[in-house]
Amino acid sequence: MNIETEAMNADFDAAEFALNQRTRDRELAERLVALRKAAGTDEPETPVARAYRDLMHQVDADEIEALVTQLHERGYVIVEGLLDDAQVDHARQVLEPMYDGVRKIFASPEHIERGTKQTVHVQNVLAKTDGIDAIATLPRLRALVAGILGIDFIMNAGAVAMSPDPGCSPQGLHRDDGFFAHFPRPRIPLVVTAAIALDDFAPENGGTQIVPGSNCWVAERQPGESDIMRCSMPAGSVLVWDGAVLHGGGGNTTRRSRRTLTLNYTRGWLRTQFNQYLSIPRERVLSMSPELQADLGYHRSSMGLGGCDLQDPLAYLRLMQKGGGDGAQPGLGYESRVDMQA
Repeated sequence: MNIETEAMNADFDAAEFALNQRTRDRELAERLVALRKAAGTDEPETPVARAYRDLMHQVDADEIEALVTQLHERGYVIVEGLLDDAQVDHARQVLEPMYDGVRKIFASPEHIERGTKQTVHVQNVLAKTDGIDAIATLPRLRALVAGILGIDFIMNAGAVAMSPDPGCSPQGLHRDDGFFAHFPRPRIPLVVTAAIALDDFAPENGGTQIVPGSNCWVAERQPGESDIMRCSMPAGSVLVWDGAVLHGGGGNTTRRSRRTLTLNYTRGWLRTQFNQYLSIPRERVLSMSPELQADLGYHRSSMGLGGCDLQDPLAYLRLMQKGGGDGAQPGLGYESRVDMQA
């Protein structure tokens, strides 16, 4: 490649980057207009708009707007006092059986032999308990997510419980929206993650590592040590980040676990037009050819999307039906299955 061609490609990349940034800024402006309209007194015309209005009237709209703008600029926000002490204690109690299962896996010989000291994330929490429903539906949390993604948002990875134990190694830095590889960066937020602290976060116990501003980096840029911020926040706080931000759990060098409840969301239009998982009976799915099962979504995509509780969806469906169908989910996670533990 000659010098002229390299310069031309560089100019093209810079122009594309600037265009993407302007598109991102314009989309934020549209979301803020919708937020302010929802916080107003005009009678909404549609059910979706009425739902947004009802939500925004339960919160401090000025606070939500400021938090949304802050996240746009640096990729994350920390909100203290999302949960009070009683709510934190209740969440700890409800999730303790799951955390206990994770501790057993973490200490098992098989886990140690793999050479990994990563904690196991407990997925599908909403199928295993109704004890966190009140947290997942807190107006302050949902209003912030709606301000970032728009009112048409859905759960993506859903609710996940994690408890990095003493000796847990740092997680590799990654992006939660990496599954959507073909959307150019910088881009509008596609995924939002909210990590609710059930214990104080500190660098020593593995408080989440964040690379501020990396949601707007060029793809080739790699973070240096000085780019990484290690979060500190009291229990009851929530750390919310754009899925485009580089982040990862830190290493826990203390003698206590760091319990966390994570909720993960995406745009409502990032789903199938019709809900095949509900409309087609599961027994019918199990009787289909492998090709049709795959076409309906009962497989993991090349990017890893579509798993169930860290398992292949079709294998999970067979286990669930064998265990009694709907209602068997609490016994199918790695943290609760005897055959998954030492």
